[in-house]
Amino acid sequence: RVSTVMSGGANCAATCTSATLGSVLLTSMMMESISFDASNGSLWLVNDTPIPCVKDEDILIKVVAAGVNRLDLLQSAGKYPPPPGESDILGVEVAGEVVQMGATAGKATDIKEGDRVFALVGGGGYAGYCSAPYQSVIKLPQGMDYNEGASIAEAFFTAYSALFWSGRLKDGDSLLVHAGASSVGLAAIQLAKTLVSDVKVFVTSSKEEKLRACSEHGADVVINYKQQNFSDEVLKETGGRGVDVIVDFVGACYWEHHMTCIATDGRLVLLGLLGGAITSNPLNMGILLRKRVTIVPSTLRSRAMDYKYQLAQEVSDQVMPLFASHQLKVTVDSVFPLAEAEKAHQHMRANLNIGKIVLSTVK
Repeated sequence: RVSTVMSGGANCAATCTSATLGSVLLTSMMMESISFDASNGSLWLVNDTPIPCVKDEDILIKVVAAGVNRLDLLQSAGKYPPPPGESDILGVEVAGEVVQMGATAGKATDIKEGDRVFALVGGGGYAGYCSAPYQSVIKLPQGMDYNEGASIAEAFFTAYSALFWSGRLKDGDSLLVHAGASSVGLAAIQLAKTLVSDVKVFVTSSKEEKLRACSEHGADVVINYKQQNFSDEVLKETGGRGVDVIVDFVGACYWEHHMTCIATDGRLVLLGLLGGAITSNPLNMGILLRKRVTIVPSTLRSRAMDYKYQLAQEVSDQVMPLFASHQLKVTVDSVFPLAEAEKAHQHMRANLNIGKIVLSTVK
């Protein structure tokens, strides 16, 4: 097999600095990482990947845990390439220990070597070390372990931006979240119930144990989409009015249902296309006009750093204290050794997880 990952990431710029571990240059050492074959999605462990160098605005993290996300499955199948300049290695969220600060990063943040942190990255998480822009690195709350830390960034950043930046969720609104038992879904339920007053949260999922988890996280109405028509249930529960905000990972096959159950002046936040990108019937744009629906497609990985920095700051200020006060919780579904990344992907592909799947580098 030929690995699609040929190095630790994007080529290092001239501004890179070298980290040391004792008297040994880290950049002269090799690390473990996960490689993949895009022709069949298979994954395997390699131990000859160069440790990434540290650019001025970067923080080098010794990875203890990395979160697994749907986009990793897509990238390993050749369907979601990383943004230009980012590592080809899978993984967009990590938790671990800071081992090196870039020159600018060391002046711009109070994070220092030895700190326990988590980070949102453009790639490179499935590895022993990962270089992250300081703007997206946050200290781990006291008492939170690395597996929990690796479960925060993608789920809570995505959910927060979807609800409050794109969806403009406000007091008294109603909310429909699909894939309710996913890490993003569980985060969205909690954020809505914690940060907004008098919000009614509807969720969909496919299994009773997943629906129970949604209820335990605060969902008001749980809908088994395999047994119930979710748009009918929403209309029944809202007296025909519909919901104000929909967070959708599905796309085309839910379009007509959404146009039926979204309220006038409703906001549809599109985060994924698991159900396809092209609707089976022609779009009736008249309903958009009649209901004044706002559609906001959103992705996080390809966003500009200014966007991610502002989001990280807001999450740090508004969300992180709620973990310390136990108003929010992280749900870790399962932890796989890094070498078993393919098993972790199979677990997600089979839709078995409730919450976050994590890869651990701990031996």
